[in-house]
Amino acid sequence: MTAQLSIVVPVYDNWWLTARCLSELDQLHRSGSVLFETIVVDNASTDGTREAIAAFPWVRYLRHETNRNFAGACNAGARMAEAPLVLFLNNDAYPLGDALTPLVAAFDRPELAVAGGALFFEDGVTQAAGFVLLRNAHWHYSYRNLPSSLDGVTTSRDALGVSGAAMAVRTDWFLEDGGFDESFVNGFEDVDLCLRARERGAAIAYVAEARFAHYEGASAGRFDRERENEERFYRRWGSRLAPLPRTLRGEVGAIAMRENAHEEPLLAAARAELAAALRAFGHPVVRAPLRRRRWFDRRFRQAASIEWFSREVSQPGITIERGAKALPSIRTLGAIDIEIPWLPCASADSVAACGISRSDDPSCTTIGLAGAPEDLRAVDLGLPVVRITPEMLLGGGERVPVTCVVHCALTDDAAFGNVLLGQAGIPAVVLPHDGLRAIFAADVAIFAQQSELPEATARFVNDAAARDSYGDLVAADSRRRFSPRRSAIRVVDLLCAARFGLERPATARSNPPL
Repeated sequence: MTAQLSIVVPVYDNWWLTARCLSELDQLHRSGSVLFETIVVDNASTDGTREAIAAFPWVRYLRHETNRNFAGACNAGARMAEAPLVLFLNNDAYPLGDALTPLVAAFDRPELAVAGGALFFEDGVTQAAGFVLLRNAHWHYSYRNLPSSLDGVTTSRDALGVSGAAMAVRTDWFLEDGGFDESFVNGFEDVDLCLRARERGAAIAYVAEARFAHYEGASAGRFDRERENEERFYRRWGSRLAPLPRTLRGEVGAIAMRENAHEEPLLAAARAELAAALRAFGHPVVRAPLRRRRWFDRRFRQAASIEWFSREVSQPGITIERGAKALPSIRTLGAIDIEIPWLPCASADSVAACGISRSDDPSCTTIGLAGAPEDLRAVDLGLPVVRITPEMLLGGGERVPVTCVVHCALTDDAAFGNVLLGQAGIPAVVLPHDGLRAIFAADVAIFAQQSELPEATARFVNDAAARDSYGDLVAADSRRRFSPRRSAIRVVDLLCAARFGLERPATARSNPPL
């Protein structure tokens, strides 16, 4: 039977993410109601993608000998497509359930040229419910870092634009219109295409029922040309943005975050990482709002607070607190009351200073224990064991090489130590604790019951290749998911919501922004 949909997956390295995406598509092949073909376009990957793709014989594969970036790969894939609709799907994204059926059904409207699904981070928090244009003519992901249950996320509607991470188009229209503009290098191609469709009188739809997980920015160099792309976009479109509807969201400037008395070392380190990331985005981080600064620094007239594992309550702001759920939560205080999971983070500098490392010595048999309860001593691993302390994680003393780390529980309330060990590339054996399941993906770590620990740890002791493979995987996964940049953006988005509430229609303030 003829395919209803051609899925084009642009790829540049990160085979483990491509395999995750294709595995989910394979499940839809078996159970979904949409007939589709899958086309992988490889932008000269050097990580073995060319050989590994054979594990998915139903995939049509095109390899470029040079990196033609997102736009070039997508255009080449669309030219191969046999279906009337094409879904461009990043290799760091995958459908959540049968996302394809509602996406295809949206094209029953003859005026529709482009449709995009709802995108979610790995922890289920909204990444994008379409694009909105802010008052200053900057584009923004709608409802970013807000709960997935909000009406703005769950309601389908026409939109100004949708993300290219999971964007469907009519094949003929896309090719006749020239496809993505290849002068953009991994940025703004999707918004440019949507505005071209709008100029031609076509509709763009946000399809809330088409749900996708999106890793976001997993390809190397994803943001290297962001400024150049932005300048190109506004030179082309700046004078034509004035009639477009605008959206107002909150703003935040200075951030008050108190140090807590008798704070545990790992919790203090996690707070310092977050503060440094917020400062990198231009937010002064102080112990308390200083009123006199309001007169000469606008940022202090837009102040908000962060209560860091504290019983103090200040508004407007957020509180990061322990809870009954897997990880701590972030709750807004002020204009709106919402709650989402805390996003742990660790920086490259902290990883470099970490006193625990993956051993390169094939004869090493030492096992590290992180967050280990006292009763774990009842399990005889038959190998040398080192109990990992906060001082070791923060770089105190000599570096200790281990074959792997058994994560027994969260090392601290902010999960800083667990994330730090993951980013350090130390193979992870994980007890099935809810908090740990939120940190370690099933395909980058070995999950084991307590009775299974001897067998699981022996795998890394006896197999140096497995040690390297799992170490590289857990490092890649943890560095992308738990970066200070991501955590800071989440905190800022929630501080904006605490000061202002949810998005609402607005009038233009400036145009264009550059």
